[in-house]
Amino acid sequence: MDKFDQKIIDRLRRNARESLAAIGREIGLSRSAVAERIQRLEERGVIRGYTLRLGGIGERAVQAYFQLTLSPFRLDEIMPLIQRIPEITLGHALSGEIDLILFAETDSMERLNQIRRQLEQLPDLKRLLTCPVLQAVTETG
Repeated sequence: MDKFDQKIIDRLRRNARESLAAIGREIGLSRSAVAERIQRLEERGVIRGYTLRLGGIGERAVQAYFQLTLSPFRLDEIMPLIQRIPEITLGHALSGEIDLILFAETDSMERLNQIRRQLEQLPDLKRLLTCPVLQAVTETG
């Protein structure tokens, strides 16, 4: 990945809908060169997708992180169960005391509690900690 790829990624982080021509003008490449670079970045898995972030009407009222400790930790067995919960929009397997951290956005505290009850049913779960988000302090995208 060179400086042009990094500049393209920076522009797309700020506005994933920005036109290829506008990106090209800003960083000094042609529209077709930007398109080719984005395609390569997607094929290599550097860019894995584009998201829509809603604000105001439709904004999810309740957000929380779930910290899970499992023993044994078999990610391949629990991933299909976690993927059935559409409100879980982000997850990371970790090293250390916590095996998995999940982020959920829901419309209500009631739904958040339902998700927690679903997670409590995961096999080999030893500890589950729910951390509701009080306030966003940084924004990406």
